[in-house]
Amino acid sequence: MKIRHHRPFFTGLLCWALTAGVVVFSLVRGASLRHLIGAAILAALGAAELYLAFSRKSLEEEMGVKTDERALFIATQSGHLTLRILNGLLFAGAVLSLLGYGFTRNALWLAVALTLCAVVILMFVILLAADRYYEKKY
Repeated sequence: MKIRHHRPFFTGLLCWALTAGVVVFSLVRGASLRHLIGAAILAALGAAELYLAFSRKSLEEEMGVKTDERALFIATQSGHLTLRILNGLLFAGAVLSLLGYGFTRNALWLAVALTLCAVVILMFVILLAADRYYEKKY
């Protein structure tokens, strides 16, 4: 069998390695239902990814045949709106956490605010990198 798509192949291998880690962890610490459910979900995800790695067409090619320009436009617009809403919610959470720190002087509020600010900054950097990549590609 020939590996036709490398990204799903390595994702599938990573899922199966994590499955093995969860199983070993549950054997060492004692089996629990949540660990076994997590291992089953990871194994199923890994199997699906490996199936996509060996298939002739990639998922993007199969979906591209079935979609028209309107569906692609709607998907793009909904993705942008989702990103804007998530960015606003994260920023609002960071500001509210800073207000919580200002009122209570509890360090937990500051940790939450810094984490949310870091996520907003990381989203911005990833968006810039993706835009630059697609500007050069197309």
